[in-house]
Amino acid sequence: MKHLVRVIGIAVLFSLFGTTSPAYAQEEHQDQAKPKQDEQQKQKEPQAKAEERAQQKQSAQQAKTEERAQQKQEAQQAKSSQHAQQNQRASNNSGGRIPDDRFRAHFGREHHFRINRLTIVSGSPRFQYGGYWFGFGEPWPVGWQYTDEVYVDYIGGVYYLLSPVHPGVQISINVIL
Repeated sequence: MKHLVRVIGIAVLFSLFGTTSPAYAQEEHQDQAKPKQDEQQKQKEPQAKAEERAQQKQSAQQAKTEERAQQKQEAQQAKSSQHAQQNQRASNNSGGRIPDDRFRAHFGREHHFRINRLTIVSGSPRFQYGGYWFGFGEPWPVGWQYTDEVYVDYIGGVYYLLSPVHPGVQISINVIL
């Protein structure tokens, strides 16, 4: 009987050891799985952040592209508006067109004059030269003097006041009949 008690005692010990061992092993397995999950999560986070950064960069590039397109469109509209204004000025010459023979005789690059003084009519400045009155289609440029040499030229259907002292600057003018 003593022998039986020992065998039963050993069996009980083994059974206890056998039940705790799988429980411990299962717990250990879960602990090992958890670091793998954490590691996978850590790997996913940089990928997600990288994808987010890539999306933000793409959005920023798209916004820049759209902004450039809008600026280009606005510039084209401004240019169209400027051409329309020039055409409007040409048609607003109050029907005033200087006959070609008179123009060649009194106007053009070789016929310089000085305005010296303006006349204001209905709030608009005018000057007279060569038997014609001229009104301004745009403001007098900064830096120009009324005593500067100027000449009237006809470019693209529009009369302009130009100055050899200030090359490259043109003031649109209207012939007033």
